[in-house]
Amino acid sequence: MSTALAQAFASETTLSWLLPQRTRRTARRKQMFRLELQTYVLPQDGLVFAADAGRDGLVGGCVALPPDRWQMPKTVDGRTAARWLWTLGTRLPRSLRALQALEEHHPTEPHYYIRWIGVRSGLRGQGLGSALMRPTLDRCDGEQMPAYLEASSERSAALYERLGFVHLGALELPEGGPRLWPMRRPPGG
Repeated sequence: MSTALAQAFASETTLSWLLPQRTRRTARRKQMFRLELQTYVLPQDGLVFAADAGRDGLVGGCVALPPDRWQMPKTVDGRTAARWLWTLGTRLPRSLRALQALEEHHPTEPHYYIRWIGVRSGLRGQGLGSALMRPTLDRCDGEQMPAYLEASSERSAALYERLGFVHLGALELPEGGPRLWPMRRPPGG
């Protein structure tokens, strides 16, 4: 899953801003997704959905966190901290400030948080992203729970609007970071 998401977000503006411009950017993206899955998503009983493209690997994935489990852990062990430091390098302080900005604008009501949704380049525009989100949105509807995400582009925000998400304004990340579009989907879309 970390490889598929790293490929899906290879040219994404926010990750380009967060990760160092040095060599090994692909390895850093993979490591970032691996760390998020291992230390944040899976321990929080997060939802992980993927679509298999056969021998070509996964086409992408959707990662969501259940109600009241959307916040990243505040402490990590030494090995995990070292892995985050390698991944983010000198951008670690920037990442922490961006995370704080996201948390400050995050809704307080119980909701499912769609943390990542991505489809590999060349496979976009075929409805795969919507299909990857469908199990989470169905769960939201079944539990009468809203969904929340931050769109990283106007193109992706338009896709989410078609799925019933509503804009909550724009969010500028600190230090001249990119703009995100927080969006909420009420239960039932």
